Amino acid sequence: MTTGAALTLACTAGADTLAAAGADCANASGADSPKPSPKPRARPKLPEQRKISGNNPLILIGRQLTVNPPLYDPLSPEFSQHLRADLRRELIAKRQSLPDLEQRQAELAARLLQVLDALEPETLGAYCAIRGEFDPLPTLEKWLQSNPQCTLALPRVDEATKQMAFIAWTPGEPLRPGPYGIAEPMGGISVAPATLLVPCVGFADVGLRLGYGGGYYDRYLAGREEVYTVGLSYACCELQQLDMQPHDQLMDLVLTEDGLYGLDAMSLTLID
Repeated sequence: MTTGAALTLACTAGADTLAAAGADCANASGADSPKPSPKPRARPKLPEQRKISGNNPLILIGRQLTVNPPLYDPLSPEFSQHLRADLRRELIAKRQSLPDLEQRQAELAARLLQVLDALEPETLGAYCAIRGEFDPLPTLEKWLQSNPQCTLALPRVDEATKQMAFIAWTPGEPLRPGPYGIAEPMGGISVAPATLLVPCVGFADVGLRLGYGGGYYDRYLAGREEVYTVGLSYACCELQQLDMQPHDQLMDLVLTEDGLYGLDAMSLTLID
């Protein structure tokens, strides 16, 4: 998914050019009272280049920066679908047994703060961690103290419809047990997050995510290209090869304790 700002600018410019061309044709045809061309709409400003600052600059590991071509092929027929279940078990066990987990959590939390400061979301979707996932909520509680204008939301799933919605939640508010052992907010205010933190069991460097297999995030993100997605994972869960299924939604960023991956990794400028 992409933000589409450049595309919007190009389309607007194209409309202005066509309008001007139409006016020129009318004048050349000798029309007595040519209608004035419509006033061009103000062109949108391109967003400023994002910057991430801090004592520990992130390492860009976008696909274009890899020294050796990655083995990952999103359409490889050699990667059987049933292997996804094996991968999930392997990666979950790997992250749960990390010997330096606390250090990695601290590093990932610091990098998440940097990304949030760069993105400045007004509405932010997060998640309640399970099975060794990185828990973003303590970091978000800290960040929200300096950014109270941001509305935080957590997912609530409907097992009957297999759909997911995001409900406004404030740190400290009670949560209730939900399906699959995931805690859910108890409120009733629906939110459409502009930025969404997405848990990843595994990932490939182009932003392809391996989830738990329920498809909730893929269904939620289908048709919502405007949502900016930030996958969260540990570096040990990077996959050199992962089959891409038709419903898979690529992440704009995948953030780990040691770098940035994904579609938008190249657009961030690092400053000391």
